[in-house]
Amino acid sequence: MAEDIAQWLDNLGLGKYAQAFADNGMDIEALPHLRDEEFERLGVLLGHLHRLFVVLPALLLGPALALAEADGPDFYRLGDVAADNVLNIRAGSGAEHPIVGAIPANADGIANFGCVGGLDFDQWASATAEERAAARDHRWCRVGYDRTIGWAAGRYLVEGAGPDAFNGGGRLTSLAGSEWQVRDFAGEAVAGEAWIAFQVDGMVTGHFGCNRFNGRYAESPGKIEVGLLAMTRMACSPPMMEIEATFSQALEAARGMIATHLVLALFDADDLLLATLTRRDAD
Repeated sequence: MAEDIAQWLDNLGLGKYAQAFADNGMDIEALPHLRDEEFERLGVLLGHLHRLFVVLPALLLGPALALAEADGPDFYRLGDVAADNVLNIRAGSGAEHPIVGAIPANADGIANFGCVGGLDFDQWASATAEERAAARDHRWCRVGYDRTIGWAAGRYLVEGAGPDAFNGGGRLTSLAGSEWQVRDFAGEAVAGEAWIAFQVDGMVTGHFGCNRFNGRYAESPGKIEVGLLAMTRMACSPPMMEIEATFSQALEAARGMIATHLVLALFDADDLLLATLTRRDAD
């Protein structure tokens, strides 16, 4: 453990303190629970203490993730997941939400699309050790694995190295000129021809599975809103009409998105996953 903390401090540019920490029996797990005066007794300068405070809240989630908090890792790998178990990907940031995918225990290269929850610095600084330990259970991260995007419990994610296991391509700067096939509604597979095309003039066209539609859309980074849609009025089989109703509701509720070259995930105003679409046109 002394080697672990020495390397961690060295990566932060604070390797000069490694011997003092080792002499006092400090390990990585103990750091988030130290008080200001205890750091002072270890000889940590005020400026360096502030540098430590940037990463200490995240240290509760694992040393590798804590080191990456300043700039956010491109990829995660799993930590503290049994070899015969998986980490579930869910439609929302909580264990009560439906499972939309799973990540095997040995996975690396899990795409990072941002995290929510836990404590900010001010909250962490005033929290008790018990409150700090509990905070890690409230951190959830939006991740991508095997072309599935959703939420995973942050306590099991540590900084990874790749190669890319999401395989969804890089981020798209705009949906304009792209076409997408609906793959699933929050993990429920879609068996039918339901698609949407985003035009460069702000128009959207598509097929609900039974009826065609058109309208307008607006987008900004990570955000999307589809306006009132005009559609044909054909009657189809009950399964197709169910797909149509669900797709229509998803487009109406969509407020957020993650768009890569091969995968488009739509989220509602509460960041709940509505639908996952895959690229229909040549990119």
